[in-house]
Amino acid sequence: MPDIVWTLLLTACFSDTSCINQRVDMFETKEQCVMSRIMHEELPTDGSWKTIEFVCKPLGSIGA
Repeated sequence: MPDIVWTLLLTACFSDTSCINQRVDMFETKEQCVMSRIMHEELPTDGSWKTIEFVCKPLGSIGA
């Protein structure tokens, strides 16, 4: 098991205050996560979202 597990997170927002968060996948390296993020960002969106954001972060981390 790697020391750090990376996770790809999706945040899709209908408005500035109404958002849905979802874990997309987990990876052993940051590079694998970034490659998956790039692939997901290139896919067409489904639905009428105001914003869609994919972020790679260490599993269990919080933003500063």
